[in-house]
Amino acid sequence: MKVPEQIEVRNLLQKAIAFYQIAGKEATLREIDERGGQFVHDDRYLFAVDVEGKMLAHPIRKELTGRSVIDLKDPSGKNFIRKIVNVAKKRGYGFTEYEWQVPGRQVERCKTTFFERVDGMVLCCGFYSLKESSYEGIFDRLFGPLE
Repeated sequence: MKVPEQIEVRNLLQKAIAFYQIAGKEATLREIDERGGQFVHDDRYLFAVDVEGKMLAHPIRKELTGRSVIDLKDPSGKNFIRKIVNVAKKRGYGFTEYEWQVPGRQVERCKTTFFERVDGMVLCCGFYSLKESSYEGIFDRLFGPLE
């Protein structure tokens, strides 16, 4: 398992939640949306959606901001935003895996994204890995599906 990456993205997510508690929603979304902001570390970055699936901030894929992405699917057909929103509504937090393009590269990799609901939005942060290690598959086998 990629424990250092898990710790790093969880810490970045918690840092954003702490920032939100101090600075508020608008300042947090502006900071998340900033490609050179404190919530972007190499290929790890935060993005935010509302609980209806509208992209509130994305530092890499600016064209998604302001759009409904509830039906966005990865190349394999997985509707990962819908899963993020549904699990966040039910549990308040969770993770999912999907294929996504690595920033600055023309390659898609498995991305494990952790997320947490904060008021009416869901803050998300993930890391890329090779497909062999499927955390979601292991979790589902041990505890049942997240949905």
